[in-house]
Amino acid sequence: MGFSMNRVVQLAGILLLGAAFVSACSGSSAAPAAQATLPPVTDDVAVSAEGRLVPVESVALNFGIGGEVAEVLVKEGDSVKAGDRIARLNDDSLQAAVRQAEAGLAVVKANQAKYRETLPQQIAAAEAELSSAQAQLAEASAGRDSTAASIEADAALAQAKYAQEQAQSAYDRIVDAGLGGPVEERARLALESAVKTTQAAQARVDALKAGSPDDRADSAQIAAAVASVQAIQARLDQLKSEAAGTAVDTHAAAVQQAEAALLAAQVALAQVDLRAPMGGTVARIDLKPGERVGPGAVVAVIADLSSWQVETDDLTEIDVPAVSAGQPVTVKVDALPELTLKGEVESIGALFEERSGDVTYPVKIRLLEADPRLRWGMTVAVPFEK
Repeated sequence: MGFSMNRVVQLAGILLLGAAFVSACSGSSAAPAAQATLPPVTDDVAVSAEGRLVPVESVALNFGIGGEVAEVLVKEGDSVKAGDRIARLNDDSLQAAVRQAEAGLAVVKANQAKYRETLPQQIAAAEAELSSAQAQLAEASAGRDSTAASIEADAALAQAKYAQEQAQSAYDRIVDAGLGGPVEERARLALESAVKTTQAAQARVDALKAGSPDDRADSAQIAAAVASVQAIQARLDQLKSEAAGTAVDTHAAAVQQAEAALLAAQVALAQVDLRAPMGGTVARIDLKPGERVGPGAVVAVIADLSSWQVETDDLTEIDVPAVSAGQPVTVKVDALPELTLKGEVESIGALFEERSGDVTYPVKIRLLEADPRLRWGMTVAVPFEK
């Protein structure tokens, strides 16, 4: 056939190799190798929230009074210490008000001192006036002494009332016994007589109390004299107490009022200075010399930019149970993707808010690390681990 033996052998070898290859391929199809089992993918993050960086301490400043800005002593970015003056209002009118109040206080204190110096003379005059009033009272009382007559009339009235009660009892016993005729008539006449006697005694007492026209005039004069004595005595007692230092004198109220006016003027003057209540950085200053500001308007903000916290209101009622106070977190700053900072959950708000129909709770996170590139208001992401 034209083939050599060597050629036949080579062809046979090729066929055998092909058969072995086909056999190997068909064998792998019949008995597939075991597949390796991969571990499930796990996520350690329970919830995540978005928040903003804010200083741990900051304060908004305002003047307690309104006025014209006289001087601004700082600019944004300046460092200040507690007590440093930030700005000042024009105080010309307030200085004048303080001087006026000081002068008013000096006048009333001088009047008080002069009054106290004259107390001995005033006491002597009041004592003389009291002696004169007491003499007038004695003179008015001497012309009318109805005391004995009044005592006698009162005694007669009491006796007449007792006799009437006895006559009434006797008459009641006769009537209860059913006795009539002369016995009942005598008892009735005796009762009527006792009643008339009582009425006459009562009229006498009333007449003595009312007195005659002359008696009434004398009574009015005596009452006026008594009132005069009492008023002078009260005045004398007050003067003696003031001299002894045990009572407030009549000028004390004026002194207190003047002192209050001076204090109010001094307080207003003190408010022309705007001072830093804490050390930190001037984050904002909205003041220019010559402009007017109103009381209570925020004109500056000071913050401590060395310590930061994250404030977020991004956690819903579904998310917040996975967060607890003291929980460690890692904060990622959007503007600085290479930067991560350690933090700790400081507080979880008890009062909810509503945002786009979701119930959310405010959470504060204190950063345990800082970076000079951090800025107020930067957006951060906070993953809360399981």
